[in-house]
Amino acid sequence: MRSIFLPLLTAAAVLPMTQCIMVDENGNPVEGSASQLPGSASSYGQPLTAETGNGAVTIREGGRVLTSFRTAAPNVEQTRWYAEQEQIVVKSRGNHGPATVELFNSRTGAKLGTVMAYEAANGPAWARSMAE
Repeated sequence: MRSIFLPLLTAAAVLPMTQCIMVDENGNPVEGSASQLPGSASSYGQPLTAETGNGAVTIREGGRVLTSFRTAAPNVEQTRWYAEQEQIVVKSRGNHGPATVELFNSRTGAKLGTVMAYEAANGPAWARSMAE
């Protein structure tokens, strides 16, 4: 009887621990842990926001980070949503010289196109509003 009880007790104690989710100080799941949190479900379906940094853009849906990507140059001058927030256009330049206009997928951060700002007036439709 005792030999059956101990493994059952051990399994009952360990099973709930496998359901734990590690979160950071903002309540976001830590990489490598499960990504379904009841509290974070409210961020789904919210409008996307773009935060610019030094040569980078971070896309958030509510408080949840969808993606982050690097731009062609360190000074991000302008961002604009395209195709109903499915894509984002980013204009960046170095400390001097021409600017680059890039098109990214808003959810994956994949680069979809690049054009120099001085060529954008006659370039693709997504880049024209950022022409120089």
